[in-house]
Amino acid sequence: MKVRVEVTDEEGVKSSIEKEGDLQIEMLRQLTIRDVAKFLEAQLSPLPVRNAYDYEGGDLTIKERLASFLRFDERAPKGWFTSSQIRRIYEAVFEENLRLTTVSTYLASMHSGGSLERKGSRAKRQYRLVSTGSTEAASAVNMV
Repeated sequence: MKVRVEVTDEEGVKSSIEKEGDLQIEMLRQLTIRDVAKFLEAQLSPLPVRNAYDYEGGDLTIKERLASFLRFDERAPKGWFTSSQIRRIYEAVFEENLRLTTVSTYLASMHSGGSLERKGSRAKRQYRLVSTGSTEAASAVNMV
């Protein structure tokens, strides 16, 4: 089976992702869904990269600001991080208090969406941003 998703931006530039393989195998189906979701998230992100640091934009939700911060800001952790670490950095950058449960919920949601990896027990949970290149390469190897 083949899955192809194409996105055309407002300037007419097309981006696409194509996956091919036996989607009856549960692991391959999950990898394909995760890769397509990450592709769509990146392509349909409400913040273009050039405006990722426009913190005055009140139209963005906390989750959107958090996701953009993790992807684009040089102050975001490059390796594994905890909810508490992100909370401290977020509050300093956005000058806004945030409950730890809110941060934890959004990080868990981003993990479910495939943009974050997660490890550790619930009490010592850590996250890190999924690198798109390594994931696509691993998926391509698995799909063959």
